[in-house]
Amino acid sequence: MTFTATSETATDVPQRVDSFRHNVLGLEMQVETPENVILTYQLAGPAQRYVAYMIDLVIRVLMVLGMMIITRMLGIVLPGTAFGMFLVFSFLNTWGYYTISEGFFKGQSIGKHFCGLRVIRDEGYPITFWPALLRNLVRSADAIVFYGIGITSMLLTRRFQRLGDLVAGTVVIQERSLTLPRKPVILDKIQPLNKNEIGSFLPRDEVLSLIDEFIGRRHVLTYDRGHALAAILANSLAERLNYSGDPKKVTHYPMAFLAAVYKTFSFAKEEEEQEAVNAYHGLGSPAEVNRE
Repeated sequence: MTFTATSETATDVPQRVDSFRHNVLGLEMQVETPENVILTYQLAGPAQRYVAYMIDLVIRVLMVLGMMIITRMLGIVLPGTAFGMFLVFSFLNTWGYYTISEGFFKGQSIGKHFCGLRVIRDEGYPITFWPALLRNLVRSADAIVFYGIGITSMLLTRRFQRLGDLVAGTVVIQERSLTLPRKPVILDKIQPLNKNEIGSFLPRDEVLSLIDEFIGRRHVLTYDRGHALAAILANSLAERLNYSGDPKKVTHYPMAFLAAVYKTFSFAKEEEEQEAVNAYHGLGSPAEVNRE
């Protein structure tokens, strides 16, 4: 995945978003986020997906054979329980293998992992459990006539989407082999934003994840280029947050501003979760607990 900053005005954004979402050249898919960042993905073709499917099929067959051996051994002492366990395992193997893999392992089954493929939302976001479940429930329709329905659907759609992809709003992409070095985001010296200087807008998890990735790879960019890219997102977020603090934090130090946004909202969620846990156990706030 690569990303590029744009400089269109706010009034141009809806038209450009629609244009990029529907303009596909070759195997590339481009999506522009509300923060005016263009994400470029490489779509996976039917042949690549077929290889990944065959790897998964072999693994699933081996899992069934292994479970049959276990069932036979366990059936000596607990025949009814062993048979019941086998039925449950067979059900999960058939309907849960892809759902669990893609829903909880960042859109990758074992076969997709070996082939460098990943399932994501067609808006560029990571897939979650429910779209993964919906995508794979429709797999039974795609599998009719030896996946003839699914292959036909892929060949007729510009993003190589089978019926499950169309229903769940997902695509399968090919991961780039480029591996960028990453440095940890150093937040010790970053102060969170003053809550009196921002509104009620809450950045999405995808935006916070993007900030985390961007700042973690800041050292692969020059100082000027890094701040130029960061300024696009920093200005957009400052506007959405109704930020009323020092404007120089946004214009002169956009990367630091993004880090402050990340620290403000990422840590706020962790504190809220901790407060909920403390409330459940009858304890005070995290700060009060730490003082004790």
